[in-house]
Amino acid sequence: MCKRTSPPRRLRLLLAATGLTALLGAPVLFAGEAKLRVEGPDGRALSNVRAYVGEGAEVGSEREARGYARRAVENARRALQAVGYYEAEIETEISSVGEEAWQVLLRIEPGEPVRLREVDVRLEGEAAGTSLFQRLVEGVSLAAGDILDHGAYEGAKSRLRNAALAYGYFDHRFTESRIAVNTDEHWADVTLVFDSGPRYTLGEVGFRGEIPFNDRLLRRLVPFKAGTPYRAAHIAALNRNLLDSGYFGDVQVLTEREGVESGGAIPVDVEAEARDPNTLGFGAGFSTDEGPRARVSWQRHWLNAAGHTAEADLRIAQVRQNVSGSYGIPLRDPINERLQFQAGFQREDVEDTESTRYTVAARRQQHFNSGWERVQSLRLLHESFTQGTQDDTTTLVLPGLSFSRTRSRGGVDPHWGDRQSYSLEVGDERLLSDVSLARLTIGMKWLRTYAERHQLTLRSDLGAVATSDFEQVPSSLRFFAGGDNSVRGFGYNTLAPEDENGDLLGGRYLATGSVEYGYRFAESWRAAVFTDAGNAFDDTDTDFKVGSGVGIRWLSPVGPVRVDFAWGVSEPDPPFRLHVSLGPPL
Repeated sequence: MCKRTSPPRRLRLLLAATGLTALLGAPVLFAGEAKLRVEGPDGRALSNVRAYVGEGAEVGSEREARGYARRAVENARRALQAVGYYEAEIETEISSVGEEAWQVLLRIEPGEPVRLREVDVRLEGEAAGTSLFQRLVEGVSLAAGDILDHGAYEGAKSRLRNAALAYGYFDHRFTESRIAVNTDEHWADVTLVFDSGPRYTLGEVGFRGEIPFNDRLLRRLVPFKAGTPYRAAHIAALNRNLLDSGYFGDVQVLTEREGVESGGAIPVDVEAEARDPNTLGFGAGFSTDEGPRARVSWQRHWLNAAGHTAEADLRIAQVRQNVSGSYGIPLRDPINERLQFQAGFQREDVEDTESTRYTVAARRQQHFNSGWERVQSLRLLHESFTQGTQDDTTTLVLPGLSFSRTRSRGGVDPHWGDRQSYSLEVGDERLLSDVSLARLTIGMKWLRTYAERHQLTLRSDLGAVATSDFEQVPSSLRFFAGGDNSVRGFGYNTLAPEDENGDLLGGRYLATGSVEYGYRFAESWRAAVFTDAGNAFDDTDTDFKVGSGVGIRWLSPVGPVRVDFAWGVSEPDPPFRLHVSLGPPL
């Protein structure tokens, strides 16, 4: 059974409101016993027909299948008109493919398309002179010679509306918007005139709710001044600042244009509640570097109306124990700039190193939009240490500067990321230090995933200390290699220059690197092979130690658990070592 239909040829004037563009929306899905096949058109025409007509319908008889076929023809014709084909010829063929099952075939000859003859897109109002709206107009995908596409036309209108709302042109309107179509001569003219109206500004920000902070702190959290031209991004940034400050548990930023004159200032109201001031944390873990470890932390998110903070931290592990505290003061930009005063005590007993140290420091932390963090510091270090046969006590005043940046994508198990850190500290005997020195460290890590399952990780750590008297350099400022995050296959901090008795002394320099390949063979499991190399040394003719092995990664909800089986392959009798660690890979 075949039926051929063809539309009459005539001149038509179609306004944008004809509803043709509604055909470009979400597909209507059918599930039943009449299946639809479409032959003929390709590209945009075919995809639009399939999107609107669907894949079939539930029918109970041949009569109902014929009714579905008629509706499919009507809908297909309208879908084709929406993308510029006004003279399509459509054949229908219905065939039985089983008991109470039919196939409806649409053979479509789309015909000659209607093409754009003239396109007139203009801006009026205050936005007419802005680069943003000029780019939007220049980027409109409507050009003379293109096949008429009502979706592109409506898309251009939507982008102009959305930009107007995002940039505060709330009184915008289209003074003219139409499509004139001549199906006999196969041309269409598009006219689109957009009047932005005046741009509104942002007014004063008011805070409501139980907020224990003074006005000076709150104003520093607002990323714009009253009178700034409106941008939705400014409202989003205010909401983000308040949440990122750590002072609030719930935030809602509201704007209300009712009663505001055209182009006037829109008041901004913030409804917020301060978060609970105290957080107490407990943690436990294990690594082959440190053995079993436990941690207790306390954080006071705000101490006073100026937003000062305090923290305390106690960590106990087999090889080291430390307790520390800090007091924070927000500076001009409370989100990205902070002054911290720190004090701490640490005791360490690793291999041939015994150390007890006290630290007092002042640090200015700054975060930049690029993702980099800069820390300017002044640290007082008093350390008593035994390193092999050396036994000394050193006091240092260390100005320092560091830069670091970590980027990652993928949550606790990132599939992409990198980390860079650069740190320099100096001390001088003329400025209250027992020994003059300069210490530089550089750390880098790079992680990429390919074809979803293949992951490559590269790591490098470099360090150097220049000093007038190395024996007075405390153990915490010397370099050691080996361990979970250094050269696997060797014990934690077991690689360094030795004295005549074989006791570790620590090195003036550090150079380590690592290459690791991981393959994800199951949803939460990854296998790995790796090679690490490096050493801590005093001169360049030192042999680099090499460790290689295989590992398994369990991608737990709190981060990867890494188990590595490593051998020190650079040794005549390669030692074996099991490495277990938990934590982020960057």
